[in-house]
Amino acid sequence: MAHTLVFHLIKVSKRIQNSLGFKTGEYALSSSEASALLIIDSKGDTSQIDIALKLHLKPASIVSLIDELEKLKLVKRQTQKKDRRKYEITLTEKGKEEVKKIRARTQTIENAIKSKLTASEASALLSILGKLSDDIDLISEKSIREEVKNEIPSAKRHVAS
Repeated sequence: MAHTLVFHLIKVSKRIQNSLGFKTGEYALSSSEASALLIIDSKGDTSQIDIALKLHLKPASIVSLIDELEKLKLVKRQTQKKDRRKYEITLTEKGKEEVKKIRARTQTIENAIKSKLTASEASALLSILGKLSDDIDLISEKSIREEVKNEIPSAKRHVAS
């Protein structure tokens, strides 16, 4: 039976996620949580909205995602000096250690994928996936930015209202 491109992308994505084993680690992270840690690590201090934009998630989802990472003591929120309604998200020492583990696991999977492809196929795949992940805009950046007025964490939201 012939499958669609989308079906194959979903199947490959699920196999990669299962192989990474985020759900079975010490913190039982979702792929979004692990990705958020990698984003924070690569950008240094970052805001919730930046993470939402990179992950193509709505801000409400990011608030609960960051809440969970904070509960696991992998990240911490700090109010921004220039705008106290917004928060910078930083990795804790535990978070930095978890990022090292995530990077090692992802490198192992990437090596396994590359072993199935020629160098030109791997390069083309990386280029195509980069193009698709940057150009397919299911949740527009503008709508995300409009939705976020404040970045008040959910635990403090009831106090602010």
